[in-house]
Amino acid sequence: MIRISDKSLCCGCTACVCACPAQCIVMRRDREGFDYPVANPDLCLNCGLCEKICPVLNPGEKGNAKAAYAARNEDALLRSSSGGVFPVIAEKFVTGGGEVCGAQLDEECKVVHSFVDRKENLQKIRGSKYVQSELYSIFDDVRAELDNGQKVLFSGTPCQIAGLKAFLRKDYAGLYLVDIACHGVPSPGLWEKYKAVMETRHGFKLKSVDFRDKSDGWRHYNIRYVFQSKEVLVPRMDDPYMALFLQDMTLRPSCYECRFRKGNSGSDLTLADLWSVEGTCPQMNDDRGVSAVLINTDKGRELFESVADMLVSSEITSDAARKENGGFTGAIVLPEKRTEFFKGVHSAADLHKYMSGYVVRKPLLVRMLRCVRRGLSKLKRRIVK
Repeated sequence: MIRISDKSLCCGCTACVCACPAQCIVMRRDREGFDYPVANPDLCLNCGLCEKICPVLNPGEKGNAKAAYAARNEDALLRSSSGGVFPVIAEKFVTGGGEVCGAQLDEECKVVHSFVDRKENLQKIRGSKYVQSELYSIFDDVRAELDNGQKVLFSGTPCQIAGLKAFLRKDYAGLYLVDIACHGVPSPGLWEKYKAVMETRHGFKLKSVDFRDKSDGWRHYNIRYVFQSKEVLVPRMDDPYMALFLQDMTLRPSCYECRFRKGNSGSDLTLADLWSVEGTCPQMNDDRGVSAVLINTDKGRELFESVADMLVSSEITSDAARKENGGFTGAIVLPEKRTEFFKGVHSAADLHKYMSGYVVRKPLLVRMLRCVRRGLSKLKRRIVK
């Protein structure tokens, strides 16, 4: 029977919940706002399946990229967090009769995994969402579609990919797996509280949010909040939710010792920001976004080659693809004040002010130089246009 005594050993993938033959495991939210499996001992069959398939307790083989590319789709750049590669792959997959399963914002701006089988609905799952997505029974749904002969493209974090593979316990010819270079996942409970605060501050219900708005450039992105009657654009380091995420304060405990970074998820294709573009592919260094694409399997190559004629791409080394991207580093340093921060979240009279108090500000001169660089980048893009 699954028991979570060390929360750093649970990534919240739901594989144990979906696999339990007695359906005695449910996901419950803890004080930090993360979901963990809890088993009912009265219903447990003591089959041990939940522990046998846990991807953290039973890690798979380490991955090794077969090839890597710098790539982007010129038509999707402004609407994409990075180089617009995933939307092109997803569209090709759907128009070919497949279904895409990925993270989207629902009507309450919660991040949930769901299926898309029509081209016009693909915008729901595009773009970065800096919240751990709720999976519910999505692994069961993926298996049901595959058993019915349906092709499925599943997109998620490395731990979600590893969890799905562990749950399925066999390979499916029709399953294609795409993961991202994951910095770590923030608390969904904290996001819900912060969303409510933002609605109160601005007086309107939040309809959607773009965590990587590129109107000021790819490197100096903003957060765009779309309320019922107005939009608010906030520089990422001026938004405490985003700033604390980037400072590793709000990540799930398992993220600090992630077992699935560096290509160890078992995915077919890995997508990331190519932050090393200046030295790797200077011809693409125009601050509009470039993706690093790591091909891990033959299926991954199939996906990439199916859209190659729609991309501007250049083959690079896998080391160059990973360079300067925190999603490929080893362990993340646990912030000293993380426990203190989460303890105070529930009692904070002004959550926005409370969170802002934990943001580590860079020196004024550094911030001024950043503003200058941002202005120069905007001027450069206007000249290019």
